[in-house]
Amino acid sequence: MEDLTAVPPTRLAPRSRPALAGRGAARAQASGFTLIELLVVIVIAAILLAIGLPSFQEFIRDQRVRSIASDMVGDFALARAEAVRYSGRVVIARAGFGGCPVGGNNWQQGWCIFADLNGNNAMDAGELLKVQQAVGGQVRICSAVADFANTIIFGPRGQVVRTAAIGADDGMTITDDTTGPANSRTRVLMFGLVGRIATVNQNNATPAC
Repeated sequence: MEDLTAVPPTRLAPRSRPALAGRGAARAQASGFTLIELLVVIVIAAILLAIGLPSFQEFIRDQRVRSIASDMVGDFALARAEAVRYSGRVVIARAGFGGCPVGGNNWQQGWCIFADLNGNNAMDAGELLKVQQAVGGQVRICSAVADFANTIIFGPRGQVVRTAAIGADDGMTITDDTTGPANSRTRVLMFGLVGRIATVNQNNATPAC
């Protein structure tokens, strides 16, 4: 009887797949970009960038003005609270005025807060409460009220000290109008009768100062 287990199994040669390989190569070749397609994408991207860039720049300017306004409101609240706590006058002086240790000659270059313990409207030893450095950017900080040209003073009841009557522009203006008044990014910090601060958005209007 013949021993079938001694016969080695027949090995089948692997089938070649030239047709499949050819289709895969064709797909790989078709998946790339042609030079014309790449140029079309670049042109479309450039058009979208040109359309969106002015809006983005306005957004950045507006955020900068809003951030500075928020910082100033916080400093005004600090000065007001300290005036009540000391039961005396607390002064916010612009850079270069009243002994403020920040160099400059306007509000955007910085300001400092001090408790005017002896009432001389100048910072003396031991009176400094806070220093704010320059805000940077093309932002202007000013006031249409002569009382606030160099200092803002909070009295012992937390009120803003004035010599002039209260007016419609009674506050500080923070603006970036480098592209023209009609496209200004502006916030006005309005002083109330008791020293509370209200922030008013006055974008796209000519600043008061």
